[in-house]
Amino acid sequence: MPNSGFDPGALLARSYALPRGPRVCLRLARPRDIGGIADLYWSHGHAPDDLELARLVRFDPRRQIVIVATALIGAIESVVGVGAIELGAAPADRPDFVLVDEQLTEGLEQLISEALVGRARLLSGGRAA
Repeated sequence: MPNSGFDPGALLARSYALPRGPRVCLRLARPRDIGGIADLYWSHGHAPDDLELARLVRFDPRRQIVIVATALIGAIESVVGVGAIELGAAPADRPDFVLVDEQLTEGLEQLISEALVGRARLLSGGRAA
């Protein structure tokens, strides 16, 4: 799954072209994303839990990374994906959670997964030093 062209250090400074769908921007989740993340849950037929949503947007960056993917849909920035990974002594080889809008995007789940794993490895390498 690793993509040699993916730079987790540049995670918050770029947008990414998907094989099919809009360009997406990856960034850390913020409290204002809660509505967009809830909409993503609903689009998958899941009723979002308020506590779970709050944990996604108010995470401890020393213990977890939560990334949202946003895209301009009809001139509005919309959340089209979200993913999370726990940080530990040994970097995880896969995220704990990824949810994407599969109708609007192709390849987004892999992009978010690579971003989370790459960022977790980068951060765990910095901790070991």
